[in-house]
Amino acid sequence: MQNRHREISVISVVAAFTLAQLLILCIFGYTPYTDSEGYIILAQDSLKYGEPYPVTSKINELAFIWNVGSINTVALSMWLFHSIYPLLITYSLMKGVSSWLVYAIAKDIFNERMAWISLILYVIYPANYGEGTSLLSETPFMFFILSGLCLSLKKMPFMGGILLAIANWYRPMAIIFLLSLIIYLIILYKNINALKPLIGYVLTIGIIGGLAYHRTGHFIYQAKTGWMSLMQYSWNHDQHQEKTAHLFANNDPANPINPINPIQKDKIWQSNFLTWLKNNPKTYLMQMPKKFMDTYISDNVNFCTFLPDKYTSVYMYEPLSMKTLYHDFPHESPVQILAIVNLIIYYLILLLAIVAIILLVKEHLWHYLSLPMSVITLGTLLLMLVGHGEARFHIPFMPFFIILAACSIHHFRKNAKRAMD
Repeated sequence: MQNRHREISVISVVAAFTLAQLLILCIFGYTPYTDSEGYIILAQDSLKYGEPYPVTSKINELAFIWNVGSINTVALSMWLFHSIYPLLITYSLMKGVSSWLVYAIAKDIFNERMAWISLILYVIYPANYGEGTSLLSETPFMFFILSGLCLSLKKMPFMGGILLAIANWYRPMAIIFLLSLIIYLIILYKNINALKPLIGYVLTIGIIGGLAYHRTGHFIYQAKTGWMSLMQYSWNHDQHQEKTAHLFANNDPANPINPINPIQKDKIWQSNFLTWLKNNPKTYLMQMPKKFMDTYISDNVNFCTFLPDKYTSVYMYEPLSMKTLYHDFPHESPVQILAIVNLIIYYLILLLAIVAIILLVKEHLWHYLSLPMSVITLGTLLLMLVGHGEARFHIPFMPFFIILAACSIHHFRKNAKRAMD
């Protein structure tokens, strides 16, 4: 009877959270982030030429290969419905279901009580609202990542690997979650079953890339923006550019000048970065603290959904930036107040997650810690080593911070109950 009551409670919370996502979409409408607008333009090109992105005849004109799955999903919605709103509804539903996936993952790693706390924490966290109003890649990426992890933990690792590869099609970060999952399964099973997600992942990557190769002549299975972003960030934050500028064409390693396709550009960005790194290892390391701060300083991006001038603003995020929030104090707008409340909860989640890590390490409970800690650690290292700092980039790690924060809450509740008894 108690289990039945808990199931009804979980379904009710997930349903209410999902309904809230749909209501926000209905009330506040589409949020025109720069990336979302770019996806629409490229999707329209695909429809014009009757071919998935990247369009073969236009590939040499592209500045870079962007998030392939995101753009093709936008194109599919526009082809089927002549509108992006059915896709926004789908993304809002994905966000809603993701709350249940967080519950299921926490239950498989820990227990039902921990899962319930994780679900409640996920649902009351303000930053988890409004994400489905845009075409950004985070929502479908996280839906497929969490689905893949959930299936793998429920002893369907091959299917889980397939879904992780699909997630990677939307945003090229799934390798972090795949490696974290394999680490967890090795600790759990200590046998070859731990590699089953890898098999599903590699086969799916092969199919996605093979279809693109058949059509374009290039094995494209994910975005190719990593080396470009890393080179541009490293160069733009190098205060002594004059020392190495002569090593690169046009004295600028961040902007290849030859009329070449984006696949070749990607190789040039990689080569230029490695040349720059060889000559600037100290600068490279000194840039990492700022990358870390820029990545974790705030979690306010999704509140652009609620800005009244989001359709006309030149830089939509500016009212929610830390600098503007500080400057406007104590005369913030309602959206800015919401962002400040969210920041308080965000920092509390991070603090509770750190406490949970300390507690689990002290008790040598590596089995519980391995999956969430691997995701956070490997993901952060990836961003520091081959990425650049931006608040959006930590969003895929938030479910795992929340699960760890729930672990601390559970620990404190248990100790409080013992003290009362």
